[in-house]
Amino acid sequence: MKKNLILLLITLFFSGCIHSVNQQGLTIRVPASQITESLEQQFPVSQNFQYGKVTLQNPKALLHAGSDRVQAGTTIGFSNPLIPTQTGSLMISGKPIFDAKTGAVYLTEPNIDKLEFNGYKLASFMQGPLKDAIMPLINEVFRTRPIYKLNQNSLQSAFVKNIQVSNGELLLTFGL
Repeated sequence: MKKNLILLLITLFFSGCIHSVNQQGLTIRVPASQITESLEQQFPVSQNFQYGKVTLQNPKALLHAGSDRVQAGTTIGFSNPLIPTQTGSLMISGKPIFDAKTGAVYLTEPNIDKLEFNGYKLASFMQGPLKDAIMPLINEVFRTRPIYKLNQNSLQSAFVKNIQVSNGELLLTFGL
């Protein structure tokens, strides 16, 4: 068992995943590419509404230096029988939280950073009643769909002490 742990630490160290080892514990970095891979397993997502169908696909995660938030973007399509499919892009950011029960990272406090359809920037119109109507749906999506999951067959999720975004990296700290 001890030999396996040492091999795991050596592998993580040489793969560049270990950010630091200190009194707080072992901190690993989760790059945006791994978050994107995790999101790709859950997309495309479609939902029918009274006026048409909305489809989200091609997710991408971004981590920016100087921000404590994770950005998640997708292409968005709207279709109904009366008009041709309209396409655009949606970018939402949120603060990461870790749920030890599911071993997953979710986003809280989401913001719509960008919403464009056919070249028109619509994020600035997401105010008042329109924002109040759509934010519960966005909150529900991020509350139920993880952006990243730890291996469910291991005990590592029981040892996560902290999660944060720092200098453009998602950092998970493990400790006792």
